Amino acid sequence: MLIATLLAAAPFTCTVTRVHDGDGPLWCTEGPKVRIAGVQAPDFRSAEPCRARRAGYVCNDARARASQRKVSALVLHSRLACQALEPSYNRIVARCRLPDGRDLSCAVLAAGAATRWDRYWRRYNLGACPAGRPMLSMKEKSDGSR
Repeated sequence: MLIATLLAAAPFTCTVTRVHDGDGPLWCTEGPKVRIAGVQAPDFRSAEPCRARRAGYVCNDARARASQRKVSALVLHSRLACQALEPSYNRIVARCRLPDGRDLSCAVLAAGAATRWDRYWRRYNLGACPAGRPMLSMKEKSDGSR
């Protein structure tokens, strides 16, 4: 019910209390769990896609922990301004802004915590990130291009 309400509502606030990995979920004091839009981070081996051996997922506990630490440094105890995009399992895929106004998806990419997931980046019309270091997409990372 909370997810449906948020999807139909105006932007919402997420004060982050916990970070699972580099793409979420982020646990919010206000209730929802947020999946960061348009990015894919390494997963813990215990994650469902890893247990199911789904193609295209990086299943590596050390890399997932490193990604989790980078995202935690960006968001933990911060108040994010978010817009719900769609439900994903028991989470909300959302586009969020950090307190300093930066786009969270772009900040996660710039920190090296995740790669751009092109299919979803386009689906959510996330556009270009500010100039900075190059960011690999999932396709580029998996096929070795660049």
